Amino acid sequence: MVSAAALLAAALTGGCAATDDGALGERLRAHAIAGDFNAIAVTNIRCNAATEACAKSHAVKGDACLRLAIQQPPDASLRDSRVQALLDCAERGYRKALALQPDRGARSRTSYHGGLLLTLSERRNRMDNVGAQQLHQQNEKLLIATRDTRREAPDSALGFLYGASAHLYRTTLRPPDRERCNDLRQAEAMLKRSPAPPHALADEHRRMRSLVQRQLRENDCPPQRSI
Repeated sequence: MVSAAALLAAALTGGCAATDDGALGERLRAHAIAGDFNAIAVTNIRCNAATEACAKSHAVKGDACLRLAIQQPPDASLRDSRVQALLDCAERGYRKALALQPDRGARSRTSYHGGLLLTLSERRNRMDNVGAQQLHQQNEKLLIATRDTRREAPDSALGFLYGASAHLYRTTLRPPDRERCNDLRQAEAMLKRSPAPPHALADEHRRMRSLVQRQLRENDCPPQRSI
């Protein structure tokens, strides 16, 4: 699946940027500069105005919660209340930022979408001892979010890479049949259609393309028909 470390570098909004013109913005900025993400994570963001500054404040909190979630031990699952709370916080922050950002064409929306995709992926990957249906539901939630990202940010590789990742993950929940091949072909198509990824994701893009090709061979998927 997509590397969390690489996407953390490529997707997050950057906590040191300005958030608003008041005391809240100064507080968040100071905590971010100091690397005190715990302090940001527990900050109550009451701003609900449809402004760039208000959206940014929620995204900065989302960033902090996501960073802390990713720092948890690799074997810490959603059964850990700390992991669950951090990922819930991150998802709320990014969804709130997207809802309050007044400019649908703002570049910041791409980073908000990227943070949300990474949050949903991290939640899915930390689900432990659950049934295939729950994994499928969480993966579908991620897949829907990738469609929103591709629609709003078609020039970003994030929606394509995460879309390919979600289709690849779905193959692990299916028996080796034609449906698995359909998902692999969709992943292949997304990676081909993807804009050039940022430097931090270039290796990940190549790795995923190689993985898809290997899985197509191992599952004896028929070749695509030429039109």
